[in-house]
Amino acid sequence: MSAARLDGLPLKALHVAVACAAAVGFGIDLLEVSASNALAAVFSAPPHALTSGMLSLLLASVYLGAVIGAPLVGLLADRVGLKRALTGMLLWMGLMSVLAAARPDPLWFSSFRFLSGIALGAYPPLMIAYLTAIAPPRYRGVLIFWVCGLAYLAPPLGVLLIRWLTPWQPFGIEGWRWPFLLAGAAAMLVGVVFWRLPESPQWLLQVGRFALAERVLSRFERSRTLLALDGWFQRRSGSGVPEAAHPRAPNRTIAKLFAFTLVLYALHPWAASTFPLLTGPMLLKRGHDLNDALLYVAIATFGPAVSTFVAGIWVDRVERRIAAIATCALMGLALGAFFGFDARGILMAAVIAYAVGVAIYTPTMTVYGAEMFPIQHRASATGIAWAGNRISAVLVPILMLPWFTKDGARVVAIVVSATLVATVVLILCFGPKDAATLRGHDPR
Repeated sequence: MSAARLDGLPLKALHVAVACAAAVGFGIDLLEVSASNALAAVFSAPPHALTSGMLSLLLASVYLGAVIGAPLVGLLADRVGLKRALTGMLLWMGLMSVLAAARPDPLWFSSFRFLSGIALGAYPPLMIAYLTAIAPPRYRGVLIFWVCGLAYLAPPLGVLLIRWLTPWQPFGIEGWRWPFLLAGAAAMLVGVVFWRLPESPQWLLQVGRFALAERVLSRFERSRTLLALDGWFQRRSGSGVPEAAHPRAPNRTIAKLFAFTLVLYALHPWAASTFPLLTGPMLLKRGHDLNDALLYVAIATFGPAVSTFVAGIWVDRVERRIAAIATCALMGLALGAFFGFDARGILMAAVIAYAVGVAIYTPTMTVYGAEMFPIQHRASATGIAWAGNRISAVLVPILMLPWFTKDGARVVAIVVSATLVATVVLILCFGPKDAATLRGHDPR
């Protein structure tokens, strides 16, 4: 068999089943990470009322686990397979989440959150690597964008669940513990589903398991074709979706691609997290009341899901690097409007536009990074690069909150603007254009 047979398949029910399982798993991942925002309030009030040092440790524990988990699981996935690694991560995530909810003591809870973070940090890059290896190129982008769009619905639902259950406390269990119990059980269930899903035929080919690769490809071919949806996708897809680097690409080429991806991923939180994190405090400092600030922040949370679904329709018609640059430009325009005007309508539009830019840029960036690498290096390369992203995610609140308190909103404007400019320059100067570029051929 050849990888071309997999890439040439129409849209199958099995493709959609893989995408749905990935979306649920990613939603659980995002919910567990975003729950930290609610935990900050829960553990700051009686009966917990933790010290600032203990609270910082509790909130940082999941990110510290993510820094360790992303590269380790990525290296493991290159050896045991993408699907098997994802299955293990979901089962581990589920078990650690249930144990964290069962042991509300802050020290035990922090320990289990750290262990859970190993899986939470590894899941996103591993999921992207798996989907790029399974989905045919002509609708790879739309499937991944819709997976992200579905997953983006989970975090606000988790926070609302905590708010709803806190005064009720069903069965005597505190409201903040329920999302971890439910997410843990759901993660283990999705892990069982993943066990039944196919491994990537491309990965199987690269490790020499030709008979199993043929059986998996036959499973895709036997799956029901979704004719109407496949035709709809093909009418909206382009022909210029990049392929992975050649399996025998020189190590020097792989090293350059990795360095580019590492820097690209590490820059991301300084733009994607800094502005949303400090939007509310900046509005309050400018004289807006708390209700307005919360309204802007709340409305912005709906932008990611809606915009990602819409952008998915066209994402495969645009070169990845061009899409990434365009979304950086959108964030830059929104940033300028936010700092340049004070009218209520413009501020709301700016906050929403920035959230939309982040929501579109993030999957574009991760798919762009994953598609650069041959399948046998994809999980480890993107996993290690994602560890750089998680390190930046830890540093953003640690460095930006005190800096903002000292010097005000201009710090946010400077840091975010510089990050967006650096990202665009990085992509223009070092970002590969297409498959021909990666293979060392004349891109023309």
